[in-house]
Amino acid sequence: MSSVRKKVAAALGSAIALAALVVATPGTAMADHEEQPTVAQLLEQCNNGTDRCEFHVESVEKYLGPEQRVTSDAYNCTSVNQNLSKTWSDTTTTGTSTTQTIEFGGAFEAFTAGFSVATGKTWEKSHTETHTESLWVGPQKKGWLTHRAHMVRSHGYYQLNFGDRYYGHYIWYVNDVTMTGIDPDNTYGESPVFREAETGSGDC
Repeated sequence: MSSVRKKVAAALGSAIALAALVVATPGTAMADHEEQPTVAQLLEQCNNGTDRCEFHVESVEKYLGPEQRVTSDAYNCTSVNQNLSKTWSDTTTTGTSTTQTIEFGGAFEAFTAGFSVATGKTWEKSHTETHTESLWVGPQKKGWLTHRAHMVRSHGYYQLNFGDRYYGHYIWYVNDVTMTGIDPDNTYGESPVFREAETGSGDC
């Protein structure tokens, strides 16, 4: 196992800082009077004006996403149990701790490459699960399905190397960046959960 992968494995479950910080030297702050680029300006340059742009993974944490309702109600307005079919769909997309809007061009490509090197897994920008289930709904009741996705947080920093000085420096870092997305080891997530309630006066 590479040193990066060992570092990631050792950091599983650690707390994640969400603020993004721009520095010219890792671990140090810029002087108040020194002009510096924004996070957005730097990440827009990633593989689009840099000699090299890399994302270095420092930790990976798996967690369970929130329970989401993924179907409309299936109504049983009869006096006996009914086996009703419902198709559910749940989409998980990539999120980031940086506050600006980025189209995830070169910066996203650098992140996915770094994630793959560190974990041996492929990051998905967006993942959709769609399945059809049979629901046994009780008489005069309505039923629906909920789902919880298995998620992953990847925390690390960007290193950008420039051929010419950019805001006075050849190398810039964007620290404390966290990306969230679907867990590549379990894209399906938890099995959907059946919920049931009494029908209302206007349901049947």
